[in-house]
Amino acid sequence: MFLKIKNIKDIFFLCRNFKLCVELYKYYKMYPGCGMHNIGVAVYSSRRLTARGEKMKSALESFNVSSIKPIRDLIFESIRKAIFDGELKPGDRLVEKELAEKMQVSRTPIREALRKLETEGLIKHVPRKGVVVKGFTPDDIIEIYSIRQALEALAITYTVKNITEAEIKKLKALLERMSELTEEDDTTNLFNTSQEFNEILIRSCRMPRLIKLINTYQEYLERFRVVTMGKKERKLSALKDHREILQAVIDRDAARAKQMVENHLQGALEAYLKTFNVNGNK
Repeated sequence: MFLKIKNIKDIFFLCRNFKLCVELYKYYKMYPGCGMHNIGVAVYSSRRLTARGEKMKSALESFNVSSIKPIRDLIFESIRKAIFDGELKPGDRLVEKELAEKMQVSRTPIREALRKLETEGLIKHVPRKGVVVKGFTPDDIIEIYSIRQALEALAITYTVKNITEAEIKKLKALLERMSELTEEDDTTNLFNTSQEFNEILIRSCRMPRLIKLINTYQEYLERFRVVTMGKKERKLSALKDHREILQAVIDRDAARAKQMVENHLQGALEAYLKTFNVNGNK
């Protein structure tokens, strides 16, 4: 299956699509870390699957090896997403050979991705079992929320100074939409709208390095929020918090905005820990 792809002619032979061929080659020249061979494998695989009428549905199976990012980063992001989405559950084994076959890459980038996931604390080595997905403990959850609380509290103080009137107008519109969705008990759209509200607030701080740090923990918080946002009382509480945060921003009151953000995230932590304990997670 791992064909020898050396140049653009080999890619054209596989995909039989000149426009696609040119685009893939341009990506390869810009990002040689992707590897000409891996681009060819992606084209070959997509043609084989299309011919068989198959659809890749899971986070691991929908892995796109022809992306312009380095392969090891794509693998890391795909496995990480599979863990957050629950496709890979705590205790599941991660075998290099099996992952390489499923994602249609060599074992070397798989090994590099697993090393990075272990550094992040999402997987661990277990004697006589190998690499397994690591679950979250209450201490893990408290640590993640504490980090996010500190970072977002800092960000909001700069948001108060740097936010534009256009951004405030957008936040007001999103808040009204969140109110409607709360009344309708539309959890999915409420979650997405709330995420957009939070992203604008954070982006408005105009601190790129701080934003990058906050985004590092974004997927953790998304997983936790999905659980808590399903409860009506939490929806109402979060809506109230967002109103108070936005009003403090509009009033240009940095101290109050910081306090509101800290209170909001503390409430989110407590709500998740209640759910965590009720479900008997270890």
